[in-house]
Amino acid sequence: MIIFNEKNEALSPFKTEEGIEYFRLEEGVYRFATKMAEAREIWTPLCIRDHLMRQWWNPNINDSKFQYGSPVMTTVDGEGNNVVTAALSDTVKTARMTFSVDDLSQKDELLYRIELQNDGVFQTDEKCVILRVDRRKIPYYQAIKEAGAFMRENLKFSAKIPEYAQLPLYSSWYNFHQDPDQKLLTEELDMASKMGFKTVILDDGWQIEGGGTGDYFKCGDWHVAEDKFPDFKAFADHVHEIGMKLIMWFPVPFVGYATEDYKKWESRLAQKVDGMRAGVLDVRYKACRDYIIGIYETFAEKYGIDGLKLDFIDSFNVPAEILPPYNEEMDHESMITAVRTLMDEIYGRMTAIDPDFLFEFREWYVGAEMVNHANMLRVCDCAYDSATNRIGIATLRMLDPETAIHSDMLLWSRDETCENVARQLLDVMFSVPQISVLLTRSTEDQKRVVESFVKYWTENRDIILHGTFEPGIPDYNYEIIAAEKDGKRISVLYGTNSFELKGVDEDVFNSTAKKYVLAGEPQDGAFDGSEYTYRVYNLFGEISDEGDTLGAKRQFDVPTGGLLSIRRKDQ
Repeated sequence: MIIFNEKNEALSPFKTEEGIEYFRLEEGVYRFATKMAEAREIWTPLCIRDHLMRQWWNPNINDSKFQYGSPVMTTVDGEGNNVVTAALSDTVKTARMTFSVDDLSQKDELLYRIELQNDGVFQTDEKCVILRVDRRKIPYYQAIKEAGAFMRENLKFSAKIPEYAQLPLYSSWYNFHQDPDQKLLTEELDMASKMGFKTVILDDGWQIEGGGTGDYFKCGDWHVAEDKFPDFKAFADHVHEIGMKLIMWFPVPFVGYATEDYKKWESRLAQKVDGMRAGVLDVRYKACRDYIIGIYETFAEKYGIDGLKLDFIDSFNVPAEILPPYNEEMDHESMITAVRTLMDEIYGRMTAIDPDFLFEFREWYVGAEMVNHANMLRVCDCAYDSATNRIGIATLRMLDPETAIHSDMLLWSRDETCENVARQLLDVMFSVPQISVLLTRSTEDQKRVVESFVKYWTENRDIILHGTFEPGIPDYNYEIIAAEKDGKRISVLYGTNSFELKGVDEDVFNSTAKKYVLAGEPQDGAFDGSEYTYRVYNLFGEISDEGDTLGAKRQFDVPTGGLLSIRRKDQ
């Protein structure tokens, strides 16, 4: 394959492997084309549900830099195989990757364009970026996973993933928003801990006296609001007494207009965001970074908090035309390198206090270098939209498999059916589940569904989180997802009610509206003479049907939210 630079000069690969080519790029614009045949859809890290193949005048755009996105793009054929996966070795540098259908030149081509912007920032000292182009016909998720591994090759360290980063989590956000209450939240956590939740995130609002403001007007002084938490130390101690870890929310860049600290830092802001009624701290100043980290250290030492939910890191993306000019009081000229230093310092200083300290990032900042400063990576806000949750989980699992991938917090009404509660939970099966509902005000049946799910998930989390991950086709919103390890396979049917027998122990969940599932003909050699038993469980985990052998049986009555469990008799 040949790549052209902006001078129309051809670049040849400096290294080739079977179906993979590597090119050295400097700052500038590059392009290459492939034949239009075979490709059906496009995948990028932040595409969510948008897999459209756009025309040349409105291309697919994938922007990335250290604190936003990731430089990888994949085209997928109709069978879920890779057509082209292009990935850059540098996940710090500002880059733009675009893709479009060329219906203008009549060449029947798909156009790929890569722009490495002139920001002077490189991940390594080599001052060049490696482009890896993979054209092997392999499952698309395998191509993305291997591209992710390629982008992690230059990481300086690997963030530790503590056990509590991989356990069910309760959040205060959707159920309390900016008005948490110590008494009610304590009652919630007492119930959540008994149901198997092991971590709590105290989200926005704990710092606001009185009613919530709906923005970040009062973020910056970072005092716990006494009208909401009369005794915050007692609250933190109680969280630990019931066996849970406490994570606290902080919007990293913001200092609100209404705070005393705003007056102190107004001259050292990167920009003002009037819509949020807050300023973005210019972390090119070491003093700003020390101020931010000092707050976190204070809460860890004073209250014994176990982690940080670090929000809005992507708000450090300040346009160059707005960013104040460099001055001698700064120790960084680039905001990107300053944010990178800030993340290094936060990780280093907090893990010095507790090696198992927890850090949660969210979906928009997903690059390999950035994510390596976290041990929990959450799908971006999608309250009540569990399909988007599932899609985000699949994306993050493929791209960043070494991090504990968390769902966005689940939310449902007290009037919700148990079937729909179960389907929301099944949509986040292949992540660490987070919920944000008032359990004390949920129905008894809703709580039974949650308890059954958490029990199953916890018992099988090694397979779910660390088994081979096999998502369905992106264009179908991942209609089936499976994980397999040590002879057991767990699948959830989302957009289809049929699955293929693999000849291993199988748990197949029905998350469709149909009340049955269909087992396709087994693969060659899948059945080796062993006999199988099956059981069907309802959404409460109760047995509703069972049999001694599969025989010719291919249709099973499995209710929505239920489970078909197939076991080999010889095991």
